[in-house]
Amino acid sequence: MSSISKKYTGHVDGDGVPVVFLSGMLADQRMWHPAIAAYDELDDPAKPLLKPVFCELFYQDTVADMARAVLETAPDRFALVGMSMGGYVAFEILRQAPERVSHLMLVNTRATADSEAVRRRRLLLSRIVAGKTPFVAVNDGMLDEMLHPDNRNDAGLVSLLTAMGDACGVGVFERQNHAVATRPDSMTDLGNIVVPCSVVVGTHDRIISPESHREMADAIPGATYQEVPGAGHYVPLEQPVEFARSLAALLARQQPGLNRPQRRSSSSRK
Repeated sequence: MSSISKKYTGHVDGDGVPVVFLSGMLADQRMWHPAIAAYDELDDPAKPLLKPVFCELFYQDTVADMARAVLETAPDRFALVGMSMGGYVAFEILRQAPERVSHLMLVNTRATADSEAVRRRRLLLSRIVAGKTPFVAVNDGMLDEMLHPDNRNDAGLVSLLTAMGDACGVGVFERQNHAVATRPDSMTDLGNIVVPCSVVVGTHDRIISPESHREMADAIPGATYQEVPGAGHYVPLEQPVEFARSLAALLARQQPGLNRPQRRSSSSRK
């Protein structure tokens, strides 16, 4: 399998916390740019400097291979942010090299595996999509499910999601869809997570429910849980400032080996 190219890593010179950002399906590093810009603009003297590391998971067809590719490229120790498919890869990274992760943020993702029925539907979808031209990465039905109603007609946001999906293309879709369909269940691993962890979900995520995120957070020792109003399945794009605040709060938390912070639940709904 091809590993991640160095040109995509986005390393920044100087001091700061290396943060590896892992996107969901049919997305690239542009998924994170608004949130990183918002982080830079936060008026928070306690926030650490950020060293973004972008890992594009385009050339692997299992989460195990994706995790190995990230570990080949990432710094020796880093904070890890996984969104949707990126969260599945984050769990695999923790299985392969837990000592390299300093902080963990799980965004719009889940720890459970697909059921057998869902797995079969995913793999069938790959065959159907591969036989059709042209490839349509984003359609109206998907946008209705993924975005908060207030953001559904945001032309810039819709254009970005479409551009990222089109740039990935059908080959990336097939590989990523296979990786998602065949991912292992990670629920039994959640109790072994010892780094500071934050679980974040949009209140209107109709792809992966807030309830499943709360269940995941409850199973992770010391994890925080946050529901973000005004967001669906794309918290970093729909509410970049709130995402940036959450990331700053996570990175400011103590490292393992120090006094572990108590769990707090921050849940707000419209």
